[in-house]
Amino acid sequence: MTSNSSPNPQPKHRDVAVEQLQESATYQQEDQNVSQQSKTHSVSDHETNMPEAHEAGSAGDVIVSALAQNEAMDPFDLSRIAVSSVTSEDLGVEKPILVIPVEKPNRQSFFRVHPSPDFRADVRVIKLEAERETYLLTNDIWRLIPGETKYVRLIPYITREGGIGLWPLSMPDDLLGKKDTNWGVTSRKAAEFAEHKWVRMQANMQLGRYDVVTSDKILDPVWPKITFREILEKAFGKDHLIDSLDHPVIRQLQGDA
Repeated sequence: MTSNSSPNPQPKHRDVAVEQLQESATYQQEDQNVSQQSKTHSVSDHETNMPEAHEAGSAGDVIVSALAQNEAMDPFDLSRIAVSSVTSEDLGVEKPILVIPVEKPNRQSFFRVHPSPDFRADVRVIKLEAERETYLLTNDIWRLIPGETKYVRLIPYITREGGIGLWPLSMPDDLLGKKDTNWGVTSRKAAEFAEHKWVRMQANMQLGRYDVVTSDKILDPVWPKITFREILEKAFGKDHLIDSLDHPVIRQLQGDA
């Protein structure tokens, strides 16, 4: 009996498997090509960006180094915070003298008087006790009313704190026949000491005199650059200089005001 089928027939699923293998091989080849291109671009980009990466790394190193130095510094290092060596002159700061009080030095303050004899003047003044104000008289005026005046020596002084004052130091008044007192003697002695030493002067009411304490451990004073005339002007000004009988103080003493 004769058969129509061809000898050794091949199954159809074999052809399908071959086609699948070929497609898979093609896909793998494409993947390899893509992967190779990707690596090539990656290497190229890395080489291109190397300078920028190096710069970024250098900046980062500087920042890290600065932070490390700050952490290593002592936050309370006196060389970083102490300003005791800075003076007002270093900062260009000046403190102008606007007014100078006319009064004896405060009993609680150490003071020095100006040592120059050019910074002295023997004058006559009027002191209004109620107002605690002192007025300077010109020579032609005080001669008309000597009984209202007081004979004093004006001496500038400086306190330990740097304040400037003008001391109306009591003097013996032979013209008016006023005797000297222990208050006057001891105050003038204190002024002599204060030319070379720091002095504190306190009233001793029981003995009727001033007690004096001196110190040579305080640094010498730094006097401001000011003339004696300028001291007088800042101490008395125009209102406290009596150069006319029509001055309000004279009229007050004469009962005209």
